Amino acid sequence: MAEGSGARVFMMDPLGDTLRRLREAFHAGRTRPAEFRAAQLQGLGRFLQENKQLLHDALAQDLHKSAFESEVSEVAISQGEVTLALRNLRAWMKDERVPKNLATQLDSAFIRKEPFGLVLIIAPWNYPLNLTLVPLVGALAAGNCVVLKPSEISKNVEKILAEVLPQYVDQSCFAVVLGGPQETGQLLEHRFDYIFFTGSPRVGKIVMTAA
Repeated sequence: MAEGSGARVFMMDPLGDTLRRLREAFHAGRTRPAEFRAAQLQGLGRFLQENKQLLHDALAQDLHKSAFESEVSEVAISQGEVTLALRNLRAWMKDERVPKNLATQLDSAFIRKEPFGLVLIIAPWNYPLNLTLVPLVGALAAGNCVVLKPSEISKNVEKILAEVLPQYVDQSCFAVVLGGPQETGQLLEHRFDYIFFTGSPRVGKIVMTAA
């Protein structure tokens, strides 16, 4: 675990205790209320707003992106997802009424959207902010607990996601895992209820097999 950052950052397996903690938070219903989900999304929005220059600098160091490119292709897209989710959160959470037939006329017929539970996000190096935070917005809006695995190749962005981002979300429902292919492989030995992955077809097949 990283020292001094205040973040729950785990360098490698075993992660059993961490995953149990996250599952316990989920099963306790912590992530289900709309107010909790909105608070996490608002925290993510503040993270983007308050650390914009830090993120631009990290993207320049890792990928030689200009401030304009970083803003357009990474920060603004992520912020837009946060705004969209906050605007529509309660509508997305509402039960969806469905037609009844003769046999169900006296019943209540609806679709209720339920969180998956414990979600893993494995992000790539080339859009290390966009392709990390956009899935994170969806996972948080849907009421899940999240394990985030940023790319080890984009070192400076990885450091921010590991040390700064956790200060803006509820750490009882969120953890960051650092490392390379070996640590990712160890991570995939654990069971997750949903996995977001962006990367090569070769690695994607490994993730699909583990899922």
